[in-house]
Amino acid sequence: MEAKLPEFSLLLSDALEEVHLIIRRFFTETTNKSAAIVGNHAFNDLDSFVDCLLSGDGRSAARACRSLYEHLINYCEVMSSPAAAERYLEHAAVTADLLGNLTHGLHHLRGTQHKQERNRLAKLRRDSAPLLKAAITRFGARFRRDWSSRNLYDRAVAHGHDQHYDTYRLLSQVTHGSCGGVLGSHAAIAGKTVHRTGYSLELAVVAYLEGFTFFRGLAVEIDARQSIDTRRLVEWVDVLLTYWPRYRRALMEIDALIWPDSPPPSPVAILALYPNERIRWFFWEPALNRMKPAHTPANCEWMEEGFRKLVRRGAIEVPPNMGGRPITSDVSGVQVTPKEGSSWFDARAIFPHDSTPSVTWFNPR
Repeated sequence: MEAKLPEFSLLLSDALEEVHLIIRRFFTETTNKSAAIVGNHAFNDLDSFVDCLLSGDGRSAARACRSLYEHLINYCEVMSSPAAAERYLEHAAVTADLLGNLTHGLHHLRGTQHKQERNRLAKLRRDSAPLLKAAITRFGARFRRDWSSRNLYDRAVAHGHDQHYDTYRLLSQVTHGSCGGVLGSHAAIAGKTVHRTGYSLELAVVAYLEGFTFFRGLAVEIDARQSIDTRRLVEWVDVLLTYWPRYRRALMEIDALIWPDSPPPSPVAILALYPNERIRWFFWEPALNRMKPAHTPANCEWMEEGFRKLVRRGAIEVPPNMGGRPITSDVSGVQVTPKEGSSWFDARAIFPHDSTPSVTWFNPR
């Protein structure tokens, strides 16, 4: 990414300098305590969002981007309604109660640490109980689930930001683990399903545009609702939005290089017969041509003996100059577990033909 987007870090640095100036003014001059906390969320999530874009971590970028939309709506809500601002602050009692009941880690602690943490959690529960009870009495049982008296969509409509709500729903699929949330890490290749772990560059492309759009909206709202001039910050965000096509093209090119042309092969159990007729099992990762020693599968003695018999009667052609290397075979329908603490090694160390077993798909059945 650095090679394809050499100027991206500099653009971000200049934009973040403006963000820093606004942050200093925002927390110094904001008198609405609820708005200040929303700003804390927003500026921290922007920081995480930028880090994700620099690395191409699309899944994390999507989550941060989704949060930036919520912060935009929440900022508008608490700035326009004293009642909403009060509810927002009083919801801290729900958080304190949840933290106080977070006791499942106590059994990991011993001695003084265990006692101190147990007492700290008990104090949290004790101190939050009357505040929580008062809030629920005042606002109703639903207050435990959400601080606001209306859902996010209704708030977005009220403040004129509902045009982006469907984008928020799209990004929420990543957070909620919906089927479509695997965008960029799941594909059909040659009729087979391929799952990829690691960064989703496709999601990074989507999140880039939307995340900066949401943050731009927040900057505009801060300018309109407070005496903080954010025009220069908005100009820098516009520069970043204009840069999006270059970011998109670079990540699409990288993504095309990462996806395979055909489905990668699955891990394979390898049976290895050494010259002294000793047999060992290996876990082979053919996509990397690397393997690990594996535990012997259960009830496999008859497989091993069957393979020995094939070799004894000359049914398997043994290459010359084996140099002590074993006769090897993929074993159909058998799964093996790598030995704990074992190290990967190059499969060419035991395969006689450098990259493939002596026998392809020995099926003992």
